[in-house]
Amino acid sequence: MDQVCFALPVISGKTEDARKFFKELEGSRKAEFARSEERIGIPKESWYLQKTPMADLLIGYMESPDFAHALDLFARSQDEFDVWFKRRLAELTGADLNTPPAGPMSEQLSSYEARVPVA
Repeated sequence: MDQVCFALPVISGKTEDARKFFKELEGSRKAEFARSEERIGIPKESWYLQKTPMADLLIGYMESPDFAHALDLFARSQDEFDVWFKRRLAELTGADLNTPPAGPMSEQLSSYEARVPVA
């Protein structure tokens, strides 16, 4: 399972709009979000807002059996929800997920997962 984490700086003055976006994502758009994630192969996705002295950051964490494939599907998608999500994220961060940046993803330095003891 691929585990991916990345940070996107929030455009100055857009932090409250970011909160509204994710509130909508967790509320009225939750079912559409779930359908999109299932369609592109993302079984787990979490977003966080991190305040720093330099800028507020949106931190995304995702798991996928094949994240590169999922990202490609999402980038090319013209599904109404996906287009809305990419547009809103661009308004908040300037990131264009229709053309994800080239280069390596974040480097994972450590990961811990509890193992359930076998009885």
